[in-house]
Amino acid sequence: MGLLGFLPNLWSSTPPLLLLKHTYQGHPLTWAVPAQSGQYKAPVAGLTVSSWTVVPGGPVSGPQPPDRMVRFYVAGRLKPKLLCLVDVRYFPQGNAWVPYYRMDERMYFTRRGHQWVPLTLLNGVPALVTATPLGFANAAGYYQGFSFSRTTGPITLVGWSVIRDNASPLPAP
Repeated sequence: MGLLGFLPNLWSSTPPLLLLKHTYQGHPLTWAVPAQSGQYKAPVAGLTVSSWTVVPGGPVSGPQPPDRMVRFYVAGRLKPKLLCLVDVRYFPQGNAWVPYYRMDERMYFTRRGHQWVPLTLLNGVPALVTATPLGFANAAGYYQGFSFSRTTGPITLVGWSVIRDNASPLPAP
């Protein structure tokens, strides 16, 4: 699969949950995140970019689809590390349901002695993920899309998981 794109199966009846977009060396790059629960590897291994943009995968007709959560992972020393969580909720638009997004910006901490220390450190600096919304939030605080990046350097996504939102927001140990 080339760097120029990874698009959803054109014959699939369910639109992707979201599309990840980036311009890589002057070429548009699009990765589809399917709406089906499961774990997925990044279509291009080792691709490092400065940021990703999340945009809607497409409207869904019929009853309201369930809320979902996408966990994005980056390479770790021994196993993939959680980068961020994205909540996905469908809102009515015309005769269809359109996905909107909210990034979970919680930072996870642990206690070392008498101090709270961020769990995600890169060279001693907290590796925070920042989100820049595309447009204004709706009344529930969800956006039609956003761009995200790390404060400490580029992002090398290794994959993601899609789960129903009623599951625990924390990664499994």
